[in-house]
Amino acid sequence: MLVCAVSSASVLSATPRFDQKARAIVAELPAVQGAATAALATLTNKPVLVTFFASWCPPCREEFANLNDLAEQYRETDLRIVAINVYEAWDDNDEARMQKFLQLTRPSFPALVGSEDIRTLFGGISRIPTVYGFDRSGELTYEFIHRVGAKKTNATYDELNSAAKQLLAPR
Repeated sequence: MLVCAVSSASVLSATPRFDQKARAIVAELPAVQGAATAALATLTNKPVLVTFFASWCPPCREEFANLNDLAEQYRETDLRIVAINVYEAWDDNDEARMQKFLQLTRPSFPALVGSEDIRTLFGGISRIPTVYGFDRSGELTYEFIHRVGAKKTNATYDELNSAAKQLLAPR
């Protein structure tokens, strides 16, 4: 089961939430150098897909292509997409590898620098890619986690599109 800590001193809950405090924390994260940025203040009361990635992760490249297509399809809606870079340190070529990843994937959504605290905030992210969909109130409504040994390595466009439709549906 996933757990989420809002801060290191808080009690853990059963599933991650993307409440206003968490949204404010994410909005303050620095952009990955060379990545496009967007006004993250627009996360408030919006449905959000959050993906966790690393530049060395082959499935993350395919997932970014799917997320770019989704961002284009839902450009005129309230849906927000945010990518958070975790587990990046691999060798001395981190910066060059990240620049190559950005050139290949050209994310049309913010790509941010994550940390151990961010991984904890979202329930202890331990696998990438991981994608969470949060509704306007911050409730988790969709998740994809690349499980150990799984044949399926990333969320498909159809799955992400279905999650987006659910997130945007009137309640």
